[in-house]
Order: sequence, then structure tokens, then C-alpha cells
Amino acid sequence: MNEPSLDAANAGGGPAWRRGLAFLTVALMGLSFNLGYYLFHWLPGPLFKLLPGGLQHHLEAEKPLYFSPLDALLPLLLLVLAWDLFKGRIRDWALPLPNLLWALAALVSFAWVDSGGRGSWFKSALLQTGLVAVCGVWAFRHFMRDLKTARALALVLGASLGVCLLAALYQYAAPVGRPLKPGEHDLALAGGYTNLRVSGWYDYRGQLAAQVAMLVPACVALLALGRDPAARIAAGAAAMVGLCVCLSGGGVIGASAGVLAVAAALWSSRQHLPCGPLQTTPGWKAILIAFGLVAALGVVLPLLPRKNPEALWDSLTLYRKVDTEKGKRAMETARLRRHQAALALLSDRHAWKKGVGAGGFQSAVNVHYDDLAYPKPGANTDDEAAFDQDADEPFSFGLYETTAVELGIGGLLAVVFVYLAWAGAALAAFLKSAEDDARMLALASLGAAAGAAVFSIFGHPLVRGCGGTWAFFMGLALFLNARASEQAANR
Repeated sequence: MNEPSLDAANAGGGPAWRRGLAFLTVALMGLSFNLGYYLFHWLPGPLFKLLPGGLQHHLEAEKPLYFSPLDALLPLLLLVLAWDLFKGRIRDWALPLPNLLWALAALVSFAWVDSGGRGSWFKSALLQTGLVAVCGVWAFRHFMRDLKTARALALVLGASLGVCLLAALYQYAAPVGRPLKPGEHDLALAGGYTNLRVSGWYDYRGQLAAQVAMLVPACVALLALGRDPAARIAAGAAAMVGLCVCLSGGGVIGASAGVLAVAAALWSSRQHLPCGPLQTTPGWKAILIAFGLVAALGVVLPLLPRKNPEALWDSLTLYRKVDTEKGKRAMETARLRRHQAALALLSDRHAWKKGVGAGGFQSAVNVHYDDLAYPKPGANTDDEAAFDQDADEPFSFGLYETTAVELGIGGLLAVVFVYLAWAGAALAAFLKSAEDDARMLALASLGAAAGAAVFSIFGHPLVRGCGGTWAFFMGLALFLNARASEQAANR
């Protein structure tokens, strides 16, 4: 006799409070706050002195301390799943192997991390890689107890991030402000929003770019295979708004790669999938998606008031023209100098083999700048006018770059393995699933995987506020693939 399917075993999605916790987590996990600013300025002196000494110094230096609701809600999800595991309600309890290998590489690196960098190691290895990239993926994979719940959670995530896109659209349409000076935090002083600050509810465009790289392809998948006309219209609008308000080149490139992955998957399955809404075949959908992407990038973006192509190029270029006594001269950006210092570090004492330890990127790279060939950027890290020239732009450090320096070749291969496993699970679920919603969700996860993988060249998709989206879409791929495999075995 065949065993009951995942949907049958989990029908109803569990108690209402459990479903509510999952929906609350998905709805709020995209938020991110600089908690350090409020702790330093609002916390009474006696309570401030109770904080750990290292944290006090961090806050006194006015360095950001970001917090996301996911930091508090994800441990609650894990406690619920731990109880399920204890009661025998979870059959396939194994952690995703590629993610586990990545986390193990980060944990092992504690053996050679500098004593002064153990706080950074804790945040990178345990909180980011271990908690989000491993436990977060596992949690979302098991909280999707049936296809109906998975679809509802995906729509809640899209609606939540849609609000962020609307906020970014408002900022985009506002006057262009001046860069904030060191020590300034009130955006009202700027008289508007610089391109760097068009970021929705985030502080900087690099955070919004990580979301755009994953959300836009997912919206295109919903537009292509969704059944609800209202949801499809909203998804198409969100995709277009995301491409228009994202002023980070890495985010647009990542989103474009994800959209092309969606189109390629539709094209490759054109002989197997039925016609969708409006009786459009998958092959024609793929062509229309590719054409729409070209039109958006080549026609719409150049017509926008903030000169998007120029802004996107400025966010990626390795050289920038600056005024000197001898006229304009092409100077190396802070990004290029950082890349050169990172390469110098990797070649020094064969650091490429094991890296410098999780969380040690910044401190290790800082000592490998060359004062003559590629000097260390010397401006304040909060001097917005100096970003990309004399200071690194926040959230412009690529995942592959930081992983190669911190964990060496083994950690870098583990990250690549993670993306291949994610994309492979999503593609397998897309090809094997029989239901329209399952194919749509699998295609959305595939697009998000491609977008995140390409964006990781330019930025870090696991920063606070963005890591939850990353974990959600990978967990979605694992759930759908397991579900499709079980259904195929029971036929």
C-alpha cells in the first residue's frame, strides 16, 4: 500500500497558531533596522553600561548594528520543528547537505581565526551561515506543510516585499538629495534621496538589490504560470518596478539572469507543459519574457529621470573619472583596490587553501593594500560622498569574494554546490510536478536561485533583511522537489 502523500499527511497545515507564526515570520523577515543607533541614543546610561564591553565600544563608534525580526522569529520556528522532530512528525529530517558543508567549513575555521576576530566569526559562522543558510532553509522547507500553504506563504512574502518596492518607488520619484556627511543620520538633512538611498525600507541600495535579484524572477514566474489574473498583474507590476527602482548594477544583472532562467526553463519544457492563461504556449511565454526583459532594459530604463544606465554603470565600474589639477583622470575605485588587496591576501602564504576564518574578511584585507599601487581607501566609512572612490559602499561585498577570503577554495566550492543543489531541486520539481501551482512555485524558486547566484558576484544575499528571502526560496525548492518525488513514487 502506498504511504500517504506529504499533502495528505499535513492537510490543514497544523494548528492556527503554528500557521500564524509561519505567516508572521515570512511577512516581517524582510525588515531590517539599524538597532545600534537607537540603543546608543535612546538607551538610558545605567542600562547601556550593562551591555557587553565590546558591544558598548561598537555602539560608541556609531557603527551599525542591524536587527531583523527573523533574528527572533526563526529560533521560535526551530523550536516548533524540534518538537515535531521529537514527536516523530518529520520523516525526512536530514539537513540539506550542501548547506551543511558550507556551515561546517565556517565552523572549522574557528581553529585559525584571529583571537580579536571571534566576535565577527560568531556573527558570520553561527548567525549567518549556520542559522539562516542551514537552519532557515530547513525550517522553511518543513513549515510548508502542503502546496496550499506554500503558495500562501509565497504570496505573503511577495506582498511584504511589494511594500518595500513601493517605498523605493516613492524615494525614486523624490528629489535627488545631497550625500550625507560623516556623523549625519537624518535623511531630512539631505533634501531628498541620493541614488545610494533609493532602497525602500533599507538603508542602502545594496540591500534592496539583493531582494530585487530574487523577487523579480519569482514575479515573472507568477506572471507566466499564475492562474489568478489579479495576482499576475500585481506580479508583473512588481517586476517592472523592481527593475526601475534598483540603482545597483548587481541587482539588475542578477534579476535579469533570473528572468532568463525562467524563460529558458519554459522554453525547454514547451513540449510537455499545457497552454496556460490566454492559451499561450510555454514557448511563446519564454519568447515574450525575453522580449519584455530586453524592452525594459533597453527602452524603459534609459528614459527614466535618474538616468538609470549611468547610475547602474557607476555602481559596477572599476574606474571612475575624477577632477585633478591636470583635468579629468580615470582613478581606481575603492572596489577595484579592495579586489586587488583580496587577491594579494589569497596569494600570501597560500591563504586560498583555507582562508582567514569566517568573519575575518575586512580585517585581513585591510593589511594587504599597497600604499603606492592600490592604497587603502581613507575616507570615513559613513562619508556618503566618498563611497566607491575613497570608501567602500556598504553592502557591495560579494558573497563569492568574502567566502574565498574567509573560507578558501573549499568554502567557495561549497557555496557553488549550494546554488547548484538549489537550482537543481527547483528545476526537477518544475519538470516533475503535475499541478499548476507547484510548477509555478518551482519556476519562481529556480529564477530566485539564478538571480541570487549571479548577484553573489556583486553583493551578499544573506545580509540581514535579505537572508530570509534566500532561505525561503531554497526551502521552497527542497519542499517541492521532495513532494514531486514522493508523488512520482506513489503513482
